[in-house]
Amino acid sequence: MQRENGKDLGSGIDRGVFGNDNEATNEIAGEMFTFIANEIESYRSKFGTMTPGILPVSGNTPFGLEVGALPSGRHAWKPLADGVSPNGGTDTEGPGAVLKSVSHLPHDRFVQGTRLNMKIEPEMLNSENGIMQMMALLKSMCSLGIFHVQFNVIDRETLLAAQERPEEYRGLLIRVAGYTAYFTELGKDVQDEIIARTEQESLYGCSVE
Repeated sequence: MQRENGKDLGSGIDRGVFGNDNEATNEIAGEMFTFIANEIESYRSKFGTMTPGILPVSGNTPFGLEVGALPSGRHAWKPLADGVSPNGGTDTEGPGAVLKSVSHLPHDRFVQGTRLNMKIEPEMLNSENGIMQMMALLKSMCSLGIFHVQFNVIDRETLLAAQERPEEYRGLLIRVAGYTAYFTELGKDVQDEIIARTEQESLYGCSVE
């Protein structure tokens, strides 16, 4: 068990955490997002009915500075989950499980948009089989009613090297959170959040060779 501020915390990295296609967790997430949509749509402005969206555009990092430790195992003051993405490192059952969890959210209610970020190991797309599996993943995304997924095809080692030697990686472009930016020009807290995102090493748990 992890401990923080004298309190025991679970590791949070198990199938019960959002992003691992756990039925009970998926239902809770769907109910929570439906509640959020209902609440926001209950307000009106001079422009009409308020409409919701789940795309914080890197706001998850500064927002996390205001939030203490959570029962999921997330430590105090660390970045919150980005958009509808699972917390970095907690989605352990592969990208297919992530899509199935995210599909339980009422995306059509969030007309301002929803956003899922995924980081893909470059080796995954170095073979014909890997490319075919990626195409199948994209088709699954569409058939599940998920509207917006961003992919970074890059490995952790490259990002760490860019942090350490930024002068050698000035041209490294990264999809951040609804926008693209040069990695070396981002603040370290945002860089760290991107590095911490789960690096998917296989599609649907299958070999890509």
